[in-house]
Amino acid sequence: MLVALTGASGFIGSYTARALHRAGHRVRALVRSTSRRDHVADVVAEFREGDAADPQAIAGLVAGAEAVIHNAVDWDALERSPAVHFERNVLGSLRLLEAARQAGAEQFVFVSSVAVYHEILPDRTLDERHPTWPNSVYGAYKAAVEPHLKAYHATHGLNTSAWRPAAVYGVDPNLRESQWYDLIDTARKGGTVDTPAGGKITHVQDVADALTLAVGDASVAGQFYNLVDRHMYWQQAAEYAKEIAGSGATIVDRKGPGPKNTFDTRKAIEFFDRHGNPTALRRGVEGVREYVGELLAKMG
Repeated sequence: MLVALTGASGFIGSYTARALHRAGHRVRALVRSTSRRDHVADVVAEFREGDAADPQAIAGLVAGAEAVIHNAVDWDALERSPAVHFERNVLGSLRLLEAARQAGAEQFVFVSSVAVYHEILPDRTLDERHPTWPNSVYGAYKAAVEPHLKAYHATHGLNTSAWRPAAVYGVDPNLRESQWYDLIDTARKGGTVDTPAGGKITHVQDVADALTLAVGDASVAGQFYNLVDRHMYWQQAAEYAKEIAGSGATIVDRKGPGPKNTFDTRKAIEFFDRHGNPTALRRGVEGVREYVGELLAKMG
């Protein structure tokens, strides 16, 4: 199947391009002229230059594509102003959705985020049916696009879906951008790590696999999926780095009482199980430890 992919040169996008290629799909990638592409050149059949806010680039990207995966975010626009962000990210995503429909694509897969949630109702399960009330402009962007996916499925019969990962970890093609890089680097060098930060996490391969397995799956039409593995305090990554590197680092214990809320991920896990993937969203702390070891090996 010909799959059009935005954000292919980035973190999630590069893993997704590889997963699509392994699954036998032909990948057409939209990349900016300044974007690095050597790390995915062996798995991308066609590169199209431009961005998701460029009508001509969008038309070229979706022409003849059977599925479109929208993963790109214009982070510069997000930081410049709400108006620029709305034009390039919110409207850009909706234009891409409409272009995919007009081009005859069968499927539109949207990379959303658990940032669509903030206010959690105490009497409701935190699953895909929970209301989405974000507290950030980024979360509001993702939450604004999602209802249009439902509408396009209901009105036009387009197979649309949204996939909501938590904080994504894994080795980034831009190594220093990898999750917890600075903490891990400090720990391996024997420094002091003191951070109270923590949150829900998801391995990048699980996100890439979800997007890839969704392609051609009629059962995901009109559906949303929360992609969350577990909650973790960031100091744990530093503790693994200290252990693996054998350093004398000082890790200040700042672990709190744990998460305020826990996601019900049965829907996503059932999806993975149906596709014969028994590990996705179930890597746990061992998945984090394995990642830290992999990152340390690449740090040299």
